[in-house]
Parts: sequence; structure tokens; C-alpha cells
Amino acid sequence: MNLNRLMLLVMGGLLCLSAGAPGSAARAEKPLSRRWLFVMRDMRTEKDLERTLALLPRAKKAGYNAIVLSDWWLYKLDKATEQHKQNLLRLQREAKKYGLDLIPCVMPIGYSGAILSYDPNLAEGVPVKDALFVAHNGRATLRPDPPVSLPGGDFEQVEDNRFAGWDFQDGVGKSSFADHEVVHGGRTSLRMENIGAVSPEHGHGRIMKAVKVKPFRQYHISLWIKTEDFETPDQVRVVVLAPTKEERMLNADRLGVKRTQDWTQYHIVFNSLNWDQVNIYIGVWGGKGGRIWFDDVKMEEIGLMNVLRREGCPVSVRGEDGTVYQEGRDFKPIRDPRLRPYDQYHEPPVIELTADSRIKDGTRLRVSYYHSIIVGSNQVMCCLSDPKVYDILREQVQAVEDLLHPKAFFMQHDEIRLANWDEACQSRGLTPGQILADNVKKCTDIIWSIHPGAEIWVWSDMFDPMHNAHDNYYLVNGTLAGSWEGLDPKVGIVNWYGELMGKNAKFFSDRGHQQVLAGYYDDDEDGAAIKKWLANTRGVPGVVGAMYTTWRDDYDYMEAWAKAAWGDDAERGK
Repeated sequence: MNLNRLMLLVMGGLLCLSAGAPGSAARAEKPLSRRWLFVMRDMRTEKDLERTLALLPRAKKAGYNAIVLSDWWLYKLDKATEQHKQNLLRLQREAKKYGLDLIPCVMPIGYSGAILSYDPNLAEGVPVKDALFVAHNGRATLRPDPPVSLPGGDFEQVEDNRFAGWDFQDGVGKSSFADHEVVHGGRTSLRMENIGAVSPEHGHGRIMKAVKVKPFRQYHISLWIKTEDFETPDQVRVVVLAPTKEERMLNADRLGVKRTQDWTQYHIVFNSLNWDQVNIYIGVWGGKGGRIWFDDVKMEEIGLMNVLRREGCPVSVRGEDGTVYQEGRDFKPIRDPRLRPYDQYHEPPVIELTADSRIKDGTRLRVSYYHSIIVGSNQVMCCLSDPKVYDILREQVQAVEDLLHPKAFFMQHDEIRLANWDEACQSRGLTPGQILADNVKKCTDIIWSIHPGAEIWVWSDMFDPMHNAHDNYYLVNGTLAGSWEGLDPKVGIVNWYGELMGKNAKFFSDRGHQQVLAGYYDDDEDGAAIKKWLANTRGVPGVVGAMYTTWRDDYDYMEAWAKAAWGDDAERGK
């Protein structure tokens, strides 16, 4: 063996040893080309603009190369003020000076408030079928059919701290008590305290009642709550569950209770959908210290609140004898003048009869309609099948393109919790997954028709069979499986399923998608989690980036996290 060949072998061996040394294996893969910082702020305000500009030098130094901007008013840029536009342009110019692209978020499909602000009737409608209205003195009003109530809701009947009329009660005499001194009405209220000590594993402090209902009817629950140094007010809820194996939630709003407050009334509205019985839970999940009181819980059937009026949400009024009555001839146009998709409850409208109406006093009417519904925390979904939704989306994207001409767009398909109930969707004969697949294809086609060749990215969850793209997801009517079929392989995936930490990445990789790992999520201060993401995706083709994603507007750890994600030289971390 000649000397040169020996030297080459020795050098090759040294390189192999070096590659296997601690801290070096990570850099054997390509550097992360997308190193993003997620910013959710209102660029209309000088304060938020200046705060965001202050992030730019820090971002450059830490190796970031793009700002992903989620600004609610970006979705309404066609109606933006000139000052807002100038603020956006300034942010884009300053970001460019630091080598940072500006990637705007567009198409708010999951949280649809910006779309619905153009027309609240574009909300996805859930059906009410054959609600009973009775005519009297020129109007028709709802008649509960059958009447519903919540026995025990006044908490007056109690023995040894156990309240009559309820099916179960957590911590009787230990964390839940009858209080005869602090009351809203009557002589007794329900008080809960020491919840965390009594239920340290779950912090459960709940009371539950199963109630018979009529399928596809609209119901209203009201209650009064008082607190004193209550440590987990954000975990106080009224939860309405269908009595199925999966216990599907019909409504699960956090109420917005304060740590200490006097008696305050809260409202919940839900649709019974397919079920003739619901389980109503009132209380706290994850409770700790402090005290909370509940009193005067009531339930009633209501009608026409947030009624939607568009072609895909028809209204039908007929007599019990089969007579079909006509809008305009027999009754005035039905509208909810307070239609605001984010309004949890208000006084429902009634049906006003015309002067020459065929509907006489005492006539029993069966009224069918569609109404919007809140799912989660003030989330209202748009209809995925109404053509006007796509007209609005096109206007929004065109406005962003005209102002910013970005290289990439980030579509906001995320946590789509209500779909496929109204006639516009049902008439298509498709599954929710097929409807969503069609929706995302339409959305990408809109962007590429406006900006050919632009990069497009989208959140992962609604297209991930390991996450939300499956059956029994919130109030989606049918399965979301197959939604991924609408994604062009050129659309990038922003993978945010933190529980799997990238173990779902192969699914998207096999379909040809590039991926950015959305780490941090307000719980990865030292970058340990993003290191696990990167380790789990090692060898998965198309994993090209990571994004520091904060919902709490917390950028204290953006440098430490970046160092863990891609290191000092913008390569993959260890």
C-alpha cells in the first residue's frame, strides 16, 4: 500500500470518528432552511409595531430568517386604514434589513371571525327541526315542546351537603357544600372549596344532571357564579355532553370567570343535534384553592336566536295541518337583528305576522331553521360550501398581495370544529373530509392564481389522521378522514402536534410535503422539546425548518430555543 493511499484511509477514519463525536452527528444533516418566528399582534397600533420591530435584531442574531405575522386585520386588509398599511410596509422593510422575510397569515378558516365580519350569515349553520311556535296577537312565539327544566338548579333541596335533583356531585361534604349564608336567590347555594386537596389528580369539582331533550332543538342554560380567591377561574365551565361512548361535546365554553367576583350571570346555548338526552356538567376541571359558589341554574328551549339567512340555510314555516306559509305573504322576513356569531346569548326574535296573514290566532306552527353556534372559546366556523366565502378569501389574498408581494403565504386552516350540518354542505353528498379537501384545494388555487409560484404553508392538524382528521371531532358531522387528499404536495406543512413531537412527520413526508416543526408553544424554555422533535424526525425527508410559536406573546426564550433548534451556525441543534 503506498503512502498516499494510507494517508487517505487514516484521514477518512478520522473524519468518521469526528462525525460520530458528541454534538457532531446533528450537523450531518442539512441545515434548517426555514427558521421562523411566529408573531401574533395588531399592526394597526404603534405600540405593537414598535414591540415587533424590537424583535428583529434579536431574531437576526439568533439565526431566524422569517417573521410569520398573524394579524387579525390582515384578513381585512381590503378595508384597512392607510396607517395600518404603512405600518405593515415598515415592518416588512425593517425585517428585510435584518435578512428576515415577512410571511403573512391568510384565509382564517378555523377561526372565521374575519370572514364573518363581512357577512355573519356565512357561519356554518346547525339545524333546528320543527320547533313549535304558536300565533297570538300578530306574532308567533316559541312554545317549548316538550317543556324542559333543570330540577335542583336552585339548590334549595339538600341533605348532608348532597343536593337533590342531580345525578352526581364531586366531593360531597369534602369539597362541595350547601351554603346557607352566601346565596344569590332562595336560602341555599352550592359552594366548592379545597378542590385541589380533595381531588389532587384531576381537580374535579363538578355536579351533573342528565336531561331529556328533543333532537335538533336550541337550548339555553343560565346560571350565577360568585368567587373568592379562586385560583383556577379559567377552568370553570358548563359542559354539555351527548351520552355516547365518546361523550361528544355539544358545547364546552370556558365562561371567563374572574378570580374574585360578586354574583355574575353566565349563559350557554347549544343544539341537541341527534340526541334525545344530554348530560349537563357544571363546575371546574383542574381546580385548586379558593372558593366558588353556584346558584339559580336554569334551562329552557329557545328559538331563532342567531338564525342564519342565506340560500344554504333555508327557513321553513308550516302549520301542523301541513299548510306551508310564505315569507313576505304570511309573515315578515325572519331576521335576528342582533345576529353576531360571537354573542353567546341574547333575547331571541319572534315571528311577526303580516296584516293579511293566513296564520290565525292559536295556529300551531312548526318552524325549521339553521343557527350559528359557538364552539370552544368564542370560535364560530364559516360554511365551507358557500361560494361567497371564497369571494371574500380572494379579496383578502389579493389585498395582501397588492401591498406586500410576499414570497410565501400561511393558510390558517386550524381546529375546524364545526362542519357539514347546513343544507349547503349536506346537499353535496360529501363527507366533511371531502369538503375540507375541496376547500383547501380552492384556497391554494386562489393564492396561486393571484401569485403564481408563491410558497404556501398550512397548519397540520386538520389534515393529520393522527391529530384531528378523523371521525368524532368536536361537532363535525361525519369523518374528516381524507381531508389531506386536497393538499398539493407543493403545500408545506407546519406541524404542531406537540404530543407526538414529530412522530407523525413521516405521514406528510410520504405524501411529498416539506415540513416546519412548530415548537416552543409557551412550554420549551430551554429548547429540550425541539431537540426531541428534531431527533424524532432525523432521516425524514422534507423536514426543513422550525418555528418558535408563542400564543402568549412571550419572546423571553427565543434565543435559547433557537440555539437548541439550529445552533449558532443556523444548523440543526443536537
